[in-house]
Amino acid sequence: MPVSGKRGEDMSARHEPFREIIDRFGRLLHCQKDVREELGPLDIPASPSEKDLLSGVPIVHAVRPSLFVPSFRLSAARVWPVLGGIFPDLQETLDRLERILPEGEWLEQALRALMHADAGAIGLAAKQSGTAPELLLLCLRSAWAPVMAAARPALLNGISMELWRRPYCPVCGSEPDMAVLENHPDPSEFLVSKSGEVWHHCPACLHRWRFVRVACPACGNLDHKQLTRFSAPDAPMEHIYACEACRRYLLCLDLVESGSRTDVDLAALELVHLDAVAQSRGYAPLSSAPWTALGMDRQES
Repeated sequence: MPVSGKRGEDMSARHEPFREIIDRFGRLLHCQKDVREELGPLDIPASPSEKDLLSGVPIVHAVRPSLFVPSFRLSAARVWPVLGGIFPDLQETLDRLERILPEGEWLEQALRALMHADAGAIGLAAKQSGTAPELLLLCLRSAWAPVMAAARPALLNGISMELWRRPYCPVCGSEPDMAVLENHPDPSEFLVSKSGEVWHHCPACLHRWRFVRVACPACGNLDHKQLTRFSAPDAPMEHIYACEACRRYLLCLDLVESGSRTDVDLAALELVHLDAVAQSRGYAPLSSAPWTALGMDRQES
């Protein structure tokens, strides 16, 4: 089922060349939302050390992978059929994973590799399952996202992340799929920037956290002369932040002066036309959103 209602229609009509992409991946996002609601709030608390948090270690690293196994299996049973419908060529990989999914030891190892972003361990899990590492990662992430989103409230319970300024998610460690410019004035601050604060959005657990304005989230480059921002003349509030040093990009939505409500969980898909523009100029996405890997430079109208 695609992104439903007027919003889904607006998204498709606005960017006609990308209608198929929006509809296909809208079905995936809708399915993930349904699974998240089916799982409900997961009671999976974490007790990370203050030292780890200050060192930039995501909260999920303090949790045993085995605690996520039952929820992940349920999520995979719901999400993977939809993923197979989007990527028919992925069906053979999904069939292999469905056969190995009941093996608790393999699944725990795969989840640990995913949680710790361990490329070597992902490669080993792929070899054991007879799948390609990049395809395994795509499948794992698609089912992992609803689980992390359902577990996020418990993982954050009693933990303050207000000082977190890392480019990746403090909860699950995922790279952001987009940035949002907003104003959240603090009564204690005498001066409030009219240009807004940068908030990153996690495509997995849906957490949002503040990031520094003038820094590349991919390589940490602080040279403003190498940091580029560009947008279309008819949509000046939709930006592409790009770094000339590492040639990576991140989409950004400026909501500082916006009077309308925006569902930031869907916004990255709505900005898919900017992915096409950025990739046509030779930049690679920071986001791991599956639609960014479709050869978007060939989709640009």
